[in-house]
Formats: sequence, structure tokens, C-alpha cells
Amino acid sequence: MAMIDQALLQKLPLFSDLLPADLARLAALLKVHNYHKHEVLFSEGEAGLGVWLLLSGTVKLLKTDSQGGEQLLKVVGPEQFFAEVVLFDGGNYPATAMAGSDCTLAVLYNADARALLSSHPELAWRFLHTMGERLRSAQERVRILTGSDASVRLASILLHTAKEQGQDQMALSKQDLANMTGLARETVSRILSVLKAEGCIVTGRNKITIINRPRLAGLAGNQ
Repeated sequence: MAMIDQALLQKLPLFSDLLPADLARLAALLKVHNYHKHEVLFSEGEAGLGVWLLLSGTVKLLKTDSQGGEQLLKVVGPEQFFAEVVLFDGGNYPATAMAGSDCTLAVLYNADARALLSSHPELAWRFLHTMGERLRSAQERVRILTGSDASVRLASILLHTAKEQGQDQMALSKQDLANMTGLARETVSRILSVLKAEGCIVTGRNKITIINRPRLAGLAGNQ
């Protein structure tokens, strides 16, 4: 099984202060796996076995709603952690994770993570800080989806997703955005055309790039 690059780990804020020996220990604990597009990493309700780190590609986090439909919660980008909540509550995965593209991931299993945190308690606080940020982000997402008309909702979700991923280029299809916003795909397509004509975004195959953030924020009502 492949080993993760220690230089990559040191770039991550969570591990940036670790000594080389500790980074080497962490690299040895992480198990690297490759997945193909649409392959399921884990399903909602499965026992939570560990924390995941995306090394390349994209991962979609999906939730089943009360009507049995599928809602896209988030698209995870490279060098991002997800499912860290299971490390602290020992519960099941709260959502399904599916490869949005061919991707490479590393898993830190709970038992290994707890041993690491016992010797580096400051890491626990960093994990908790990350979880707190994500809770605030989830609350903001709920606000967007419950209090906006279609155009404002879509513009706001694009800004919100770009903020989460830390970049203006996002691997999102029209169907992804429909699943994220609860809008019909045709509505998403129409609004994207307007945003493109307004000079806010450019679109490619399953890709959207924000090119004028202030203008898009204005359309989202964030000026």
C-alpha cells in the first residue's frame, strides 16, 4: 500500500506544527486508497471507522431526505478532511461519500487517530475547531436554502461552495447544483445562463468558475 508524502501533511494546517518524527508516524498510520468515479466510499448509517483525507480528485457527500431523494451536501476538494465527527462520537457516518471523479484518499482509522491525539492533544482542539467551522457553514447553508428565491439561492450557493473549497473554480455539474439547491435542473441551467451573461461566472464541462465575485455577491444580496 502506498505511503503518503510527509511534505503534503506538513502543508495542512492541522499538522503543520508536528515534528518530522511525528509526521513520519502519522504518514505510516494513514492508509491510502484509490477509488473510481461513482464508487461509494461509505454509506450513510454505516459504522464510522475513521477520518478521511482527500489527496486528489473530488468526493461528494450525499444525504437521503425524508422522501427518499438524494441531496448533495458538499463537494470535497483535495487536501480536505471529512467525516471527522466519527472520531469523537464513535457513531455512524451521517452521510454517504461517493467519488465525484477518480480520486486518491487516505484514511486515519479511529483507533490510530485516538492514539495520535492522546500524544498530541492540541490536534484534538484543531479537529474540534474545524468541526465548529463546518457547523457554522452548515447553518449558513440552511439559511440560504430556506430564505431565498431561485436566483439568489443559486448565486449564494456558488459563493458558499467557493468559500468552503477555498477557490473560485468548482467541479460542479448542473445536476449537482440542482441537488444542492432543490431546484429543477432546467431552472439551474437558466439561472447559470443569466449569471454567465452578467459576467459573474464561466462554465465548462462539469465545471464552474467565479470570475467576478463582487457582482455575484450583489446578485446574491450580499453587497
